[in-house]
Amino acid sequence: MTQETKTCQNCKNQFTVEPEDFDFYRKIEVPSPTWCPECRLIRRLAWRNERALYRGKCQRCGKATISIFSPDKDLTVYCRGCWWSDEWDGLEYGINFDPQEPFLSQVEGLFHKVPTMALHGLHTTLVNSEYTNMVGYLKNCYFITHSDYDENCAYGSYIHHSKDSVDNLMLDQSELCYETVNCRNCYQTFFSLDCEDCQNVYFSKSCNGCSNCFGCVNLRNKSYHIFNRPYSKSEYEKKLQDYIPHTFQKQQEMIEMIHSKWPYYPTKYAHERHNTNVTGDYIFNCKNTYDSFIITDAENCRYCALIVPSGLKDSYDLTHYGPLSELVYESFQVGDHVSRIKFSWWAVTNNEDVEYSMFVTGCRNVFGCVGLKKREYCILNKQYSKEEFEKLRAQIIEQMNTKPYRDQQNHEYRYGEFFPTEMSPFAYNETTAQELFPTMTKEEAIEKGYS
Repeated sequence: MTQETKTCQNCKNQFTVEPEDFDFYRKIEVPSPTWCPECRLIRRLAWRNERALYRGKCQRCGKATISIFSPDKDLTVYCRGCWWSDEWDGLEYGINFDPQEPFLSQVEGLFHKVPTMALHGLHTTLVNSEYTNMVGYLKNCYFITHSDYDENCAYGSYIHHSKDSVDNLMLDQSELCYETVNCRNCYQTFFSLDCEDCQNVYFSKSCNGCSNCFGCVNLRNKSYHIFNRPYSKSEYEKKLQDYIPHTFQKQQEMIEMIHSKWPYYPTKYAHERHNTNVTGDYIFNCKNTYDSFIITDAENCRYCALIVPSGLKDSYDLTHYGPLSELVYESFQVGDHVSRIKFSWWAVTNNEDVEYSMFVTGCRNVFGCVGLKKREYCILNKQYSKEEFEKLRAQIIEQMNTKPYRDQQNHEYRYGEFFPTEMSPFAYNETTAQELFPTMTKEEAIEKGYS
């Protein structure tokens, strides 16, 4: 199919669907989108609350817990331990499909009945890491989000395979780091940005393979440098004592001074490394991946963001997570040995052929389900035979196309659209959408149904 220019159903701006995009949509058997890429991203992010937290109680065991859901929401919220237990079964909440009611409204109703997790995480992989969200494989971690395989880490996001580090953003395979952004394979690195394979580095930017450096920018394989000037080891150690700030005020003064110097150094066009045919930013070890951001180890992808290492393939419009995943479309918090996931939220670990579902794990061929574990051929949390499932699925898709859900702005939600933002259990300013698109006013958010 040739290139097509469309008008976004939401913002009314034009966007282009390329021939290779149509190839992907045919491959996974979905219609082409009616929302532009940016509006689709905001729509997904408006369902993602990473760190607006509330005190509450598990509605099963009564234990005090911290939750991403505010107490005024009409939801059944379990602590992670109770949610992952075998003491309840999502099939108990199953409902029959009502052809007279929009299908998405029926999924929304199910979501408000089936228990949901107070904080998202792979419970059995967490050791002494209760106050964390969107995590797995942690030990002794506190208030970190979107992170995995960490030990003794606190106050950070996008922390992976790291130890003994505090106050970091996008830290990978590092140890004893503090106040860094986008650093990888670093040891004892402090107040630094975009550094790799560094140790004992302070207040530096875009350094690679460096050790014992202070206030340096764009250095490669250097040691004992201060503000890009070389010193002997003894000179460096003596002079370093004059620069290390020993009070908070001195620290802030040093940060302000260092940041004032950075704009005068050459800056690479993008944060990227080891890529082939890519566009985006913070994109690493990727191939044929376009319009994607904060993404690692991806191939043949487009419009993806916040993807952790370990292999995402042949996917569009996936936000958050993504390891060992393929053929994912218009979903978020999806990953870990999953395939053919569409229009879903939190489909994690060993899922296949999941559509319009939330909080499912170990499932195959489920449509419009919430809170199921190790089930197959289910619709709205009811069990069917394979033949019954396929027949009813086709009937529902036809109903979605002929009698689509309409939101408050009169947007149509036929088969192929992610859930409406007005169904999100979060206010816009609780979500990652507010962090990445902060220019929207409260009035604009309410007008667009993001409240």
